[in-house]
Amino acid sequence: MLASAVLCAACQSASASAHYPDKIDACKLPAASARDRLAPGTVEIPADSVKTADAKVVPQDRSSGDDEVTTCKRLFARDLGGGKPNLQDYRLVTVAVVRFTDSDADDAAAKATQLMTDALSDHSGVRLATGVGDESGFSEQWAAVRSGNVVMGMAIADGGTEAALIPPATLDNVQAEVTDMTKTLQRDYQG
Repeated sequence: MLASAVLCAACQSASASAHYPDKIDACKLPAASARDRLAPGTVEIPADSVKTADAKVVPQDRSSGDDEVTTCKRLFARDLGGGKPNLQDYRLVTVAVVRFTDSDADDAAAKATQLMTDALSDHSGVRLATGVGDESGFSEQWAAVRSGNVVMGMAIADGGTEAALIPPATLDNVQAEVTDMTKTLQRDYQG
C-alpha cells in the first residue's frame, strides 16, 4: 500500500507544569480499546512474526544522557476469519516515549518543547516510508504530544501485499489514542 498524502493537524500540547520523575512504560500507556480503534479486523501476533521496517516515531530514538527513551511495538495481522492471521498483511503500532531527566522541571519541559517544535515540526500526519523488503513502501500515520518533560508519539504503519484490506485507522483515531495516552500518563506517572 502506497500513500503520499501529507496531512497536518493542530498542535497538541499538554501543560508545561506537569513533571514526570520516574521511568515510563510505553506499553502501559495505550488503552485496552486501542486494538479496536487502531487495528480493527486484525489479530495480534508476536512482534517478530513478520519482518517490518522500523517505524521512527520520534527523531530522538536513543537516550542522549539527559533523556530516557522507552518504546513499545505491537503487530497485528489481517484476520482471515476465526482468529487466523494472514501474515502477509500487517499493521505495526509503535509507541515511543522520550522523558527528559533534567532535575530542573522547567529545563526538562523546555527540552521537551524544543523536541516537539524543532524536530517534529508537525504534530500528526501521514508519511511514506520506503525500503521494506520486496515492498517498496508503506503508509504511516503518526501523532505526537508533549506533557511537561515528556514527548509521546505513536505511529501506525501498514505493510504487506494486501494491507489495504485491513480497515483503516484514521488520523483522528491516532490522535484520539495519543490524547488518551496523555490522560494515562498524567494519572499514573505525574510526580
